[in-house]
Amino acid sequence: MIKVAMIGLDAVKRTVANLEKQTRYATAVALTRTAKAVKDAMPAALERDLDRPTPFTKKGLYVKGAKPGHLVAEVGFMDRQASYLKYQIAGGTRTPTARGIRLPGNIQLNSFGNIPKGLTDKLKAAAQSGQLSKAIGKRIGAGDRRKGAAPIQLFYGKPTGRGWDKAPMGIWRRTPGKPGKLVPVIVFEDTPARYQPRFNFHREAERVIRSEWDRQFSTAFAEAMRTAR
Repeated sequence: MIKVAMIGLDAVKRTVANLEKQTRYATAVALTRTAKAVKDAMPAALERDLDRPTPFTKKGLYVKGAKPGHLVAEVGFMDRQASYLKYQIAGGTRTPTARGIRLPGNIQLNSFGNIPKGLTDKLKAAAQSGQLSKAIGKRIGAGDRRKGAAPIQLFYGKPTGRGWDKAPMGIWRRTPGKPGKLVPVIVFEDTPARYQPRFNFHREAERVIRSEWDRQFSTAFAEAMRTAR
């Protein structure tokens, strides 16, 4: 009869348990590092797929790290950025708020293609007071005017009369002449806006995961085993 005595079974159990512990720890570290790599890759992807995304948009990502007891890492856009990027990612219909959807008309936009911050309120005030500063005038093409030219007139409201029944609320510029014209400066559209997907967030994330995961796990597992107690 040949016998094999199993000596130190408790030690074997401890080794297996420790290996499982270190594996879960390494997995959590690798998941978190991979999620951070996805976050770091997104600003360049936004630049590539969207028209001049702002610094505010590009820095609007967060990472929620994984833990050994919860092997899930999360990366996404924060609420304010997600509120408008969701239409670029998934498409869909944007329902106007009570104030409508603000759209630029005959106005100089900033370097990111947006209406400058605070300009809408300044234009509303100018329309109500009849006082238009030179700086604001430049934004609507009225910065350099010949001496004696008729003053710029702004109108805030909804045009009425023949042909204007479907016009939205807005800030309008009255052009001189007989008849003069109303030129939209900023309008507040009250009909839904429909968007097509333009930024494939999930495809970009999957690309980074495929390129990063194996390396991140190998590194994290080696670190875990080297420091195991």
